[in-house]
Amino acid sequence: MRSLGLDVGTTNVKAVAVDITGGRATVVAQASAPTPAGGVALQRTVARLVGEVGADVAAVGVASMAETGVPLDGDGVPLGDLVRWDPSGAQHHASVLATTYGAGALFAATGVRPSGKVPLAVWAQLRAEAPDRWAGMARWAGAADLVVLALTGRLATDHTLAGRTMAYRLPAPGEPVPEGFDVGLLSAVGLRPEQLPAVVTPGEVAGRVRAGGTWGLRAGTPVVVAGHDHPVGAWAAGVRAPGDVADSVGTAESVVRVLTSRPDPVAVATAGMSLVRTVEGRHEALVAGSATAGGVLAWWAERVGGFPALASLLDDAVSRPRSAGSPLLLPYLRGRQAPCPDPWARAVVVGRVPGHDDVDLAAAVLDGLALQARWMLTAQAELAGADPAAGQVCVLGSASAGGSAWLRAKAAAGPAPLRVVGEREAVAVGAAVLAAHRAGLAEALVLASEPVAAGREPVYDALFTRFVSAALGDA
Repeated sequence: MRSLGLDVGTTNVKAVAVDITGGRATVVAQASAPTPAGGVALQRTVARLVGEVGADVAAVGVASMAETGVPLDGDGVPLGDLVRWDPSGAQHHASVLATTYGAGALFAATGVRPSGKVPLAVWAQLRAEAPDRWAGMARWAGAADLVVLALTGRLATDHTLAGRTMAYRLPAPGEPVPEGFDVGLLSAVGLRPEQLPAVVTPGEVAGRVRAGGTWGLRAGTPVVVAGHDHPVGAWAAGVRAPGDVADSVGTAESVVRVLTSRPDPVAVATAGMSLVRTVEGRHEALVAGSATAGGVLAWWAERVGGFPALASLLDDAVSRPRSAGSPLLLPYLRGRQAPCPDPWARAVVVGRVPGHDDVDLAAAVLDGLALQARWMLTAQAELAGADPAAGQVCVLGSASAGGSAWLRAKAAAGPAPLRVVGEREAVAVGAAVLAAHRAGLAEALVLASEPVAAGREPVYDALFTRFVSAALGDA
């Protein structure tokens, strides 16, 4: 049985055809393309990729980046370009919402901190600064929702995506997730629930391919909004039970820890993290994010002559001996989300002295990324009342290649041993597996992973202390 998985990411759109047989998921075809700027262009890009990987499938799952979306006109046609997630894009409007309604009250209601990237603040910005576009907006679709709308004719989303908007209430522990957006929260920016997608109950399909078929897919094929890309990848990797931890890396990075009990919400908000429900809706989880992880490597590649040159430098950098005084990059291209959020934090090399060469600087980039992940993992574990060095962290995405310099740096930095998912397109494959499962066609299998042989290196304890001190402005 074949299932189709789609992943609408910040940088690329990916499509995979997955054969699900005997408890295993095997990719039989895959294709990708840069994520276009426009809403209509996105639908056309996905249609082309579906044609490339093959439309003879039994189910379709769609995952995507969170926060990004587009206004729709009365006919469901996207109005212009996607409104991309941006940590500081609507910061002024987020501040106004926080002042008016209380930052603590908003977090308690939604599990999300008021920030410049949350759609509630973005909608306030559109209303104030783009009145013509606002006036033409009949409804709003997130990135995954837009694809599902084209396939099924129904505007629907998943709770993991709705939960990133700051317009969707986080249920109390043990209660089911809401099936719609919150009237009171939406009214703060002049929207009504019927202008937002329906929130599909975990375990259900969003709809079926409309009559006559779409993009070569058979009419009646079940379509699932798999959800927010990082949680979908974590679910596919088997991070589903309390105590499980995933480090999901793409253009951005997300650390997801499934919780035993809810930590102090004030402490979570202060740390810049979010409280969410996992894909299946049964457990709560902490999410810590870094807006520019893979993005930092792309930024650095531009400065050293491109990715081939960077790859060579990174390979050499891994074996370069470290000392407590080695240079470190603070990897903040667009502020820091967590821990200790700072929208004005910027990328700075700390500890650079004469005599350091390009390999040392490449090592500083690797170590900065790895130590930022360690900081998120450590702060998250402390909030959960757990030992950050206990258990294993499951790594998936861009940093997951078995011998990659980034993975080796992560293993050396700690705080816990790593497992790595071998499937590079874990989110797209996870969307395919989740779709087949929700359609009643397959079990909820787990993607294969294996322990990373390399372990933590003691010098990184001193480097971590320097890193956090510099990030907080103490050095």
